[in-house]
Amino acid sequence: MPYMCNFLFFFQKIILYCKNTTLLLTPAQLRVVGPGHPVTATVGQDVVLPCHLSPQRDARSLDVRWIRDEFSETVHHYRNGEDLYGEQMEAYAGRTELVRDGLSAGSLDLRIMGLRPSDDGQYTCTVEEAHAYKEVIVELEVSATGADPHLSLGGYEAGGVRVLCRSAGWYPLPQLLWRDARGQHLPSVSQTHSQDQEGFFEIEGAVIVTGSVEGPLSCVVRNSRLQQEQESSLHIAAPFFHNAQPWMVALALVLVLLAVSIGLGVYLFRKQGKLAEQGWSAGRCSVGTPWVWSGAEPWPREVRRRRKGMFSRGSQRP
Repeated sequence: MPYMCNFLFFFQKIILYCKNTTLLLTPAQLRVVGPGHPVTATVGQDVVLPCHLSPQRDARSLDVRWIRDEFSETVHHYRNGEDLYGEQMEAYAGRTELVRDGLSAGSLDLRIMGLRPSDDGQYTCTVEEAHAYKEVIVELEVSATGADPHLSLGGYEAGGVRVLCRSAGWYPLPQLLWRDARGQHLPSVSQTHSQDQEGFFEIEGAVIVTGSVEGPLSCVVRNSRLQQEQESSLHIAAPFFHNAQPWMVALALVLVLLAVSIGLGVYLFRKQGKLAEQGWSAGRCSVGTPWVWSGAEPWPREVRRRRKGMFSRGSQRP
């Protein structure tokens, strides 16, 4: 009888263990776990999006599907040991694979090759077994650092010189900042951006620099995700700022011409006065002064000739 009781007790233990094990593996207890933080990568690299089952179990016989959350379309589909490409998005054709090494241990990692800016965003890792469906969202942040900024002069404006800064090949949209020689930020007067067919951003900004800005001017373009930046500097020589005030240049020119005119007028006036003095000292009359005969000096030749003609016609001489 004691042996029978021990056997029954042992048999109950086995049944309880089997029940517990079955509960751990039932679809209702299936759980999908992601990384819990964004996955970061740069354009052109390969990246692995992590996803696994909890508790750990063999996933080779499951239906695993990675979906692009924004479009609700299939990025990669795996079922019962086969990769299915019939529903795959065209943008991911030939660029994805389910990492097979970890399937037996419950790993559902997805590898994406040759990252593009368009790959940035949310992905959903889904598992389906019988009537159970579990999922988890994985965030992928794609970044790219662009070219060195190109600086150029845009002409005179608002009492200063307009400076332009342009840089392309960035993702996501970067920040554009201006700094003087002391590291102080200068406000932009304008800023525009555009995106090409591949998804890369080009950004352009402008600033008005006056003569009060000393030393080199720097344009900084920064990728906030990577905490990386590209910088270029430009030194504007002082003569450029002299032409930045056209009204001042015009006023200076008018003043110079006025001074020259006044000086020339004074010079001519003094010269004419000296000539007049020399004429009076030599006994000559100035133009326009009537001549009066004093009787002490001989008649001028012209007067004598006229008088002679008058008397030759019969007039009496006085």
